Amino acid sequence: MEWQAKWIWDKSGEHPRNQWSCFRKIFTSSSEYESATLSISADTKYTVYLNGEQIGSGPVRGWTDEWYYDQYDLNGLNNGENVLAVLVNHYGMGTMHYIEGRGGVIAQIDFYQDGQAVDQLLTDDSWKTAIHNSFKKETVKMSNCLSWSEIFDAGQFYTDWNQLNFDDSTWDHAKTIGFYRTNPWKTLIPRDIPHLTNEDIYPKRVLSLKEVKPISQHYSIDLKPTFFPGEADNNSGKIMQGIVVTEIQAEQEVEGVMTLTIDAHAEAKWEFKLNGETYKTQNGKYEKVKLRGGSNLLLIDVGGSFHEPTIHLAFHFSQKIKLKAPFYQDDLSFLAIGPFYSETRLQIGRPAQYQVPVHEEYIKMQQVTTLKELEAFEKWTKVIPNEHVFTENVSLLSIFKKDIKRHALDFRHQNMILPNHSFTSVEPMENGDTEYLIDFGKEYLGNVEFEIEAAKGTIFDFFFFESLHQDGRIEHTFSLNNSLRYVATDGRQVYRSFIPRGFRYLLLTIRNLNTPCKIFKIRADLTTFPTGNVGAFYSSDYKLNQIWEISKHTVRMCAQDTIIDCPAYEQALWTGDSYNISLMNYYTFGNYDLIRRCLKLISKSVYRSPLPESHVPSGWQNVLTAWSILWMMACREYYRYAGDLDFIKEVYPELKLTVQRFQQFINDDGLVEIEAWNMLDWAPMDTNHKIVTHQNALLVEALRQTSYLASIIGEHEDQINFLTLAEKLKQAINTYLWDEENKVYVDSIHEDGNKSNIYSIQTNLMIYLTDCAIGQRRNLIEEYIKNPPERFVQIKSPFVLFFYYQALMQLGENARVIENILKIYGFMLEHDATTCWEGWELIEGDFSRSHCHAWSAAPTYVFGILYLGVKPLEPGFKKVSISPNLNGLKWIKGTVPIPQGMIDIYCKDLGEYIDLQITIPEEIEFEITASENTKIQVNGKPFSF
Repeated sequence: MEWQAKWIWDKSGEHPRNQWSCFRKIFTSSSEYESATLSISADTKYTVYLNGEQIGSGPVRGWTDEWYYDQYDLNGLNNGENVLAVLVNHYGMGTMHYIEGRGGVIAQIDFYQDGQAVDQLLTDDSWKTAIHNSFKKETVKMSNCLSWSEIFDAGQFYTDWNQLNFDDSTWDHAKTIGFYRTNPWKTLIPRDIPHLTNEDIYPKRVLSLKEVKPISQHYSIDLKPTFFPGEADNNSGKIMQGIVVTEIQAEQEVEGVMTLTIDAHAEAKWEFKLNGETYKTQNGKYEKVKLRGGSNLLLIDVGGSFHEPTIHLAFHFSQKIKLKAPFYQDDLSFLAIGPFYSETRLQIGRPAQYQVPVHEEYIKMQQVTTLKELEAFEKWTKVIPNEHVFTENVSLLSIFKKDIKRHALDFRHQNMILPNHSFTSVEPMENGDTEYLIDFGKEYLGNVEFEIEAAKGTIFDFFFFESLHQDGRIEHTFSLNNSLRYVATDGRQVYRSFIPRGFRYLLLTIRNLNTPCKIFKIRADLTTFPTGNVGAFYSSDYKLNQIWEISKHTVRMCAQDTIIDCPAYEQALWTGDSYNISLMNYYTFGNYDLIRRCLKLISKSVYRSPLPESHVPSGWQNVLTAWSILWMMACREYYRYAGDLDFIKEVYPELKLTVQRFQQFINDDGLVEIEAWNMLDWAPMDTNHKIVTHQNALLVEALRQTSYLASIIGEHEDQINFLTLAEKLKQAINTYLWDEENKVYVDSIHEDGNKSNIYSIQTNLMIYLTDCAIGQRRNLIEEYIKNPPERFVQIKSPFVLFFYYQALMQLGENARVIENILKIYGFMLEHDATTCWEGWELIEGDFSRSHCHAWSAAPTYVFGILYLGVKPLEPGFKKVSISPNLNGLKWIKGTVPIPQGMIDIYCKDLGEYIDLQITIPEEIEFEITASENTKIQVNGKPFSF
């Protein structure tokens, strides 16, 4: 299309924090127009309405200089006046799927007659704008990876602002930023995937009704603007030295409890000092404390390394306390002393100084116990503004609370979740708030929607989580604030959240309930990548069928505008995960356009960092070396399954550049030596070093595969060079990374030149899969894989299990694969899993950190290979190998999606022979393989080899 519109914005500035802005324009449409098309984009997210009806939201994630726009065919235009209204949420900071650009919106309607554009509506300074005051800007992030939590007060703004008859005469005029190619959006490109789904999902049951009372006071403090002023990134490695200080003022001596909650990934001291007494703490733990009457000095040492420099304080005393910032008469609560040191440390392959200098004043500050002693550090003080201190943290209120009473749950309380016209009437509790626990039956990713009737000021707090133990204990991921607060206006009202979330369970707490309210419905609007329910697997083993279903559902819930790692905690496109997840997707949904988009987004990161980044496009700039390599391998696999030669031609420059960049990290011994994030598994491998075995091995295979891709597009010189590099690297691995005495490949070489004395299944697994072991070493490695020695570091995540299953299947050890799947995934089923967990033993006492994690859905791929036996022999399934294997089952049947349609397979053991039914597109050539001793009948006819 030809853009004529201008980028516009309001007066909130370029980088407003959690800004919600409304834009609207009344226009005239003629009956002579045959059609009209809206093109629209915004930074960061928009929701667009035509005459009050929502018609879409977006845009999809992308790199700022190649920003995406959406298009909509406008049906139902009035003959005469219409209004286009747009709500924009600008983050003002980066997340793990967004890089801060600046606030802006652009829209254009083209009107057509006789196939020609005859009129336009363009964004310019004639548009009207206002801040949507119902959204509270002063919130904390939903997690260190996501955007801000959603707090909506329905009585603070016009409910009809997007309607045609709304009077916007008092609104401001929008400000023009510039034309189509205005920075930072150097170009606008059309959306490259379909719009996501809108599918109503109703809860399955209300589990409990309780009367509860939350902890009396809490404060969530965003330290980033104070300790890292002007930084809008989302980078981990926020290293700082400083103290947060407040005076707790109590009317009289009182005992109570206090909690300090920090990002679970922080490497911090986890301590605070109250009136000179030091308390060591941890997330979720109450510390018993005593306040004296008058002033009490609280100092929180926030020295350490953080992903998200946010801390949460909660207090519960029999009297209300007041917090006051020392030295200030204004109504301020907290001061920062420091930072004595602050640095954002990137891991992108470049040398980094890991020693943090300890400032002398910081050491002295740690000895302070009184306000008088604090005066010596007054020059280091910085005010923490009140807008960075949040006192409506729904997750804290939902976690830190007292259960007063459990109430009977008769059937009328189920009415709120039923898809009919019934409702649940809720009466005020005698001594506390009303809390409902609601189970959606499975984990979903979507926007929650509800309809209620309530008095103005009634608070509805929604707290979403993934896992509930048999004894009723909720698994709290303490760095996840997965919540929504809705403050009602008077009467009957409907609200649909603007932020999609991943969850299974919902804790709904109704506060400030002075008169009865009604809940008519609660549901989720499922928001995932649109796909047919194509892939299938059924068998005579019910547990295997269940494992397939939870794995498939995991893949679907982790497909949004990219494939994502998890719907609840991050919603990020991780580069290494894309290798596994894409292969799983090929056997479940066949979303080739989605995978293509992901691999292209990853390719662009080489223009920001030395190697493809660990997750993209992200405000956290990071290189995880193995993930960079797995992207190269994922491109080869995409061509194997999709046969998309144009894609290879498109990304080849970035593939070649990646090889060249890796050559810069080859040391004098011929090994990759790099300072980056060099992990592979959530296990105690010895990989926190520059020379790591598994990534050297993976690069060997990636070079071979990239050599193949070079050959198919005629880059024969590159083909030879890449193969030569691979062979040299393989030789170096066997020269320097083999431990002859212990007959094993070591995890790493330490900086002092010594080989690691840590041996792992993971390292030797990668050596085997990449065919790097030579001679008798290969035989030894095969035995390690089949029978892992106890002295080796064992696998701790389903991510690495994916590769483990690949290796076992290559070795013909199908029974071991099935045994392991039944053990690992059977344990998940035993504990009510409906999706696959990220790992195990990640958080003490919990089953997992994330309970829906796409890297864990290995059975979808394994069953397609091990049972259905479908593999492409030529790119794009032009020729297919089909080798069904019952592996001891009585029957199996399933469907594998392919670019040309689908392959249906039914296989049953009839005693004398195996009955095999195959339905496959006519243009596909296929060959059947099986044991020569097996009698097979294919589609009713005897089959001979």
